[in-house]
Amino acid sequence: MWGHAMSYDMGWWMWVLMALGTLGFWVLVAYVVRAVIQGRPATPSPTSAASGREPLQLLDERLARGEVDADEYQRTRNLLTHT
Repeated sequence: MWGHAMSYDMGWWMWVLMALGTLGFWVLVAYVVRAVIQGRPATPSPTSAASGREPLQLLDERLARGEVDADEYQRTRNLLTHT
């Protein structure tokens, strides 16, 4: 009665479109999972307090590398030892 316009037959192009949509969805899910996993640090950074190095040792290393001058080193050392 309604003719071919109301037919629910899917052509080959609709199957291809569905397959590509499903594949795209799973690729997006895998990308998000990978981004979340890579965004999380696996190990703490070497300068973090959790690495076991003491603040005074870090300050000594910064002085040795020339990152702080002697005055700043002494001020920071006094702050760390008096608290």
